[in-house]
Amino acid sequence: MKQCFLFLAIWATFVGSAQELAIDSLKIELKHTTDVFSKAKINLKLAHLFERVDLNKSILHGHQALSYRNNDSLLAETNNQLGRTHFFIGQLDSATYFFKNAKDILKTLNENERAAIINISIGAIQLRQGDYNSTIATLTESASFFESTNDHLNAAKCYSNIASAFAELDLYPKAIEYSQKALAIFEDENQVQLKLITLPNLATQFYKNGDTLQAIDANTKAEKLALELGNKRSLSIIYNNLGELYLEKDSKKAKTYLEKTLEIKKELSLKSGMDITQNNLGYAYLKRKEYRTAIDYFKKAEKTIKGKQLVSVYNNLSEAHAKIGQLDMALDYAKKSNTLNDSILNEENQKSFLEIQTKYETEKKENEILKLETENLEVNHRRQQNFYLFIGALLAFTLAILSIYFLQKNAKRKRIIMQQNLKIKEQDFDQMLQAKELEGIDNILEAQEKERSKMAAELHDNLGSKVATLKLFLESYDEKDDFSNYYKKLKSLIGDTYNEIRNISKNKNFGAQISSGLIPSTLAIAEQISDTKKVKIDVINIDVKKRIENNIEIQIFRILQELITNIIKHSEASEATIQFSEDNCMLNIIVEDNGKGFNLNTQKSGIGLVNIEKRVEKMQGDVVIDTSIGNGTTIILNIPT
Repeated sequence: MKQCFLFLAIWATFVGSAQELAIDSLKIELKHTTDVFSKAKINLKLAHLFERVDLNKSILHGHQALSYRNNDSLLAETNNQLGRTHFFIGQLDSATYFFKNAKDILKTLNENERAAIINISIGAIQLRQGDYNSTIATLTESASFFESTNDHLNAAKCYSNIASAFAELDLYPKAIEYSQKALAIFEDENQVQLKLITLPNLATQFYKNGDTLQAIDANTKAEKLALELGNKRSLSIIYNNLGELYLEKDSKKAKTYLEKTLEIKKELSLKSGMDITQNNLGYAYLKRKEYRTAIDYFKKAEKTIKGKQLVSVYNNLSEAHAKIGQLDMALDYAKKSNTLNDSILNEENQKSFLEIQTKYETEKKENEILKLETENLEVNHRRQQNFYLFIGALLAFTLAILSIYFLQKNAKRKRIIMQQNLKIKEQDFDQMLQAKELEGIDNILEAQEKERSKMAAELHDNLGSKVATLKLFLESYDEKDDFSNYYKKLKSLIGDTYNEIRNISKNKNFGAQISSGLIPSTLAIAEQISDTKKVKIDVINIDVKKRIENNIEIQIFRILQELITNIIKHSEASEATIQFSEDNCMLNIIVEDNGKGFNLNTQKSGIGLVNIEKRVEKMQGDVVIDTSIGNGTTIILNIPT
């Protein structure tokens, strides 16, 4: 079964050489800007420009802009930008979260038009998730608003996604109507980019409606526009559509177009629509009788694909497994397809239209299941095939003998099925026992490993930073007079280190309290290190006003100790900054230095960074590391409070 590629319209600009120059200019400006609000605006601009260059850097700059909370309009736009970036990398739940945040902020500001525009993106996500009723409801609401304000352009964007929803429900005439309505407005408004988005969708809808010539014409127009604009993202969609057009009549040409699609998507790190292309490519291999390669692509698509496309994947897997004689697997996927298809066809807005379709599809699936069961029986009785042929050749056999034969055959089929079911139950029971044994062993090993890791981490975090600081003091004051001036500080630090060792040896320091709080404790250790005159560390509290749970503070403090130790030992930095901020029950910490940086791909090892990642993961937070040789290091910690 062929697949239509669904393109979801998150409307964006396209990057070129001018934007690359803009990125370089903004990075220089950011480096020399000290005003927090100005930095947030620059980070937002960089997040938008990196959207078409490096999605990970786009997210990094978006979160840095998000740390500024004193301007609602900027905050709404930052959430909107993060929603767009997460959509492009296929993280739909995260995209929904940021889009809804932006929409809520705009509603409080009474900016209904901007809120309605963001609603288009939310509708696109619902469409991608296979929630077609919600898609139509959300986008119809936005379209009505834009029509009432004579905003034809944004209304057309809604029409385009509504058309995609109708196409997913197999209402292709309705889908074509909305797509042509949108395309006419884009042509009147001379919106070349939006025409490029709409034409591939319209081509697919024409094809599904049986009009191949119109489909080829629309794809040809779209390909010409994409090549003129150098838009690889759109070319991936067009090549996918062209691959689909040739699936039945020229599988070799279809395979070429679809492999081009995957190549472009991998180059641009585009996860959206990757699963549908994988299903189409699997179908091309299926047509070429390369069944195992086809199964590999179908299984990749199965992991993320949703809605009616998943029905197609199940059908394709059923057919491929049947071709290589794996009839049990074929039967299983046919049943999955039947169940999922019935669920989709029960949509409320399709009751009258889909009653006949449901009956037809159900009967069709039942016939397919019956056919597979018959083939399964034939495999089990293959050794008796010659005997059956011999009996069929004996014209002298009476009707009574034939009746007895068929009764025996039916009884044997039932016995084989019962034996298979019993064998499956025995295998499940054995697997359950093995899993329980492994679970017990894992628990014992985990407890032992935690005890070892706990002692190593305490020694590394508590004593590491103190000994490093003591080393800096000794290196900084080689002259006898200077050493005597700092005698008291050295004596105090040595005493603290000695007491730390005693506490650890008595197993009393593993739950140490931070009596003065996380930020004051961090400030204290920063002042100690700054006194060495080797590294100046500033601690900035933007808007954190209340303390968090003591055990969380301890974990965060240990992480900061480790980061400070890394700055002292490895970075060769002269200045460093530790910044604290808070947003929606999320503590944001940014640690920056102006040191030599490092190659994250080759030097991410040792107890330090590994220990930090494990601690943050345990607190259900996340870590972002931005560094390169010669450009210092920035580490962002986002930890729920």
